[in-house]
Amino acid sequence: MQENTPLLRTSLFEVHRAAGGKLVPFAGWEMPVQYEGVKAETLAVRNSCGLFDVSHMGQLDVSGPGVTEALNAVVSADWSTVAVGRSAYGLLLTEDGGVQDDIMGYKLADDRWLVVVNASRADVDEAHFRAQLPESIQLANRYDNQAMIAIQGPDAEALFQKFCDLDLSPLKIRDVREVTVLGQPAIIARGGYTGCDGFEWMGDAATAAALWEKLIEAGAAPAGLGARDILRLEAGLPLYGHELREEWTPDESNVNFAVKPQKGPFFGRDALVKRRETVTAKTLRGVKMQGKAIAREGYPVVFGGEEIGVVTSGSPSPTLEANIALALISADLPLGGEVEISIRGTLHMAQIVALPFVPRTTKTTATAVAAPATS
Repeated sequence: MQENTPLLRTSLFEVHRAAGGKLVPFAGWEMPVQYEGVKAETLAVRNSCGLFDVSHMGQLDVSGPGVTEALNAVVSADWSTVAVGRSAYGLLLTEDGGVQDDIMGYKLADDRWLVVVNASRADVDEAHFRAQLPESIQLANRYDNQAMIAIQGPDAEALFQKFCDLDLSPLKIRDVREVTVLGQPAIIARGGYTGCDGFEWMGDAATAAALWEKLIEAGAAPAGLGARDILRLEAGLPLYGHELREEWTPDESNVNFAVKPQKGPFFGRDALVKRRETVTAKTLRGVKMQGKAIAREGYPVVFGGEEIGVVTSGSPSPTLEANIALALISADLPLGGEVEISIRGTLHMAQIVALPFVPRTTKTTATAVAAPATS
């Protein structure tokens, strides 16, 4: 987005402003970075329930006969095995096998998917899909009249249940359903971007403010992008522009689990396979600072007096009460080994640790339940 282009606003903008949210530019949008404070909001999600406005994310309705096969020829993961009522993670690759974006696909029916993409890549991704999908597949963006709220934390189910017509308890992570919330149709999915249990509501923008306010009244805390970034870092989750970049392969970004070359042709596959012939020795690793220094994006990582990599994200962790970071460094360095982070010319000790920094608490099991019929 050009510098003179006005920032976009979600349907919850006035709600954020009235609640005292600190609004900042983000991916072309004016979004709340915090309310009460990043630390308090992070801990609210960990201990009870927090709300995030994620309406800036791109939503694409993709439908038509053979839509699953068509999408499977574009995304890196194997979506051919995804059942109706389930969702899947995947990547869009560049022509030379780098990471264009990471995305989520929600299978609503045999002939209909909802695809959610990162805000900063929404236009690029939509153009990519339009170029790659056959003419028989319909693609419509939902940017103008749809909103998205993430309800995250151990109390998310109990709070959200008050306003949803479907029993939420049987749902497990990556389940998706078409439901009624506050009397209006909506799509909900169990999951999120925090490493905590929770739900994502995707519905009409006109309903968003009422749902937000009712969830706040029920006990949820508003949370901004600052807390969301810390939570995803604690969970070891990548962010486009930091851990995911066009010049890096999925192997370097530590998301190669979402690449299935054996499934058959997909965009960027052959280039990635060729790049893998020159095996990279680097991948994303977790590092924990041994002092009070904070490792930030772009800081060099040093080992044995030589620069061996770079920090991609770093922050104090309210949950661990320590400073943590993700870094692109050698995959061969042992867990527990020490490296140094160069901060403005001074070296600070850090230890390589396992990911995630904080164990994820998403709901992975549930009582078996049939997906409802969809149209």
